[in-house]
Amino acid sequence: FVKRNYSTQNIQIRIDTQNKKIKIRANDLLLDLFENIITNAVKYNDNSTVRISIKFTNIRKYNKEFLKLEFKDNGIGISDNMKVDVFQRGSRKEKNIRGMGLGLSLVKKIVDSYNGEIWVEDNIKGDYSKGSNFVVLFPITYTE
Repeated sequence: FVKRNYSTQNIQIRIDTQNKKIKIRANDLLLDLFENIITNAVKYNDNSTVRISIKFTNIRKYNKEFLKLEFKDNGIGISDNMKVDVFQRGSRKEKNIRGMGLGLSLVKKIVDSYNGEIWVEDNIKGDYSKGSNFVVLFPITYTE
């Protein structure tokens, strides 16, 4: 979907997974989540090569097992004062930001529907201008 819509851009997507089989309850909305986060990584990127890394790991938090997804990019990043508001519909505080502000609010609703969590961090800690890391947690169950 991304390469089709942004065919003139050089986009590199790397996926890093574990060897364990992990099962989460999901539907087609999960595809919307991936599409919105990846599209934002391309849309808000001024580099000649857009680099996106998607990492899947399992973690333990609150005495529960979670699938942790990290979407790291080399885009323009998100300033600290926008990190919380970025998931609210129409949350455009800065005028030079492109778009309507609907994509990440949809992503947040999808994550909430799976009883998950989402937040954004700097790709390089302390320097938001070097890209973003969207972290998503989903409750998991293991399959045999």
